[in-house]
Amino acid sequence: MSVKQTGIRFKIYKINFYIFLIYHILLIIGCTSKGENNMHNESESIIAETRAFADAWNRGDAKKAASFFTEDGIRVGAFGDVQRGRDELEAAYNRLLHETMPGAQVKQEPGTVRMLTQELAIWEGGIEIIPPDGTPSLKGHVVQVMKKTDGRWLILESHPKLFPPPPDKP
Repeated sequence: MSVKQTGIRFKIYKINFYIFLIYHILLIIGCTSKGENNMHNESESIIAETRAFADAWNRGDAKKAASFFTEDGIRVGAFGDVQRGRDELEAAYNRLLHETMPGAQVKQEPGTVRMLTQELAIWEGGIEIIPPDGTPSLKGHVVQVMKKTDGRWLILESHPKLFPPPPDKP
């Protein structure tokens, strides 16, 4: 093999190497953007579930509110009450929506989502519970662990907290 042929082969290898490199860089960029789009879609799905939960609350539908939890879901309420499983959750929401705070409406911020895995995420956001009698609203914050179950994002664990009322002005 002549020096000229060796030089040509080297140039071909070099071109092939650059093509290989560029191809893989584009592949990585494509996969990254698809992953970001997928995470955005998952976040939107979680936020849509939290909105639908607020709608169920505002209709006073305890059974529907409990259906946003996994079968083994847990809720540690703002007053320290703990429910485990949908039956306990439904009973607690029934008391809350029909005895403790009948007619109260909830407003939830869209909040933020932090994806932990493809099937687990944390949603957190502000809430405001508005009593029907015109008394001051209750403001707070919720942190929820969300689990993707059968294609739907459900609440695995929920921790709503209410802020104390602001102090009276002197």
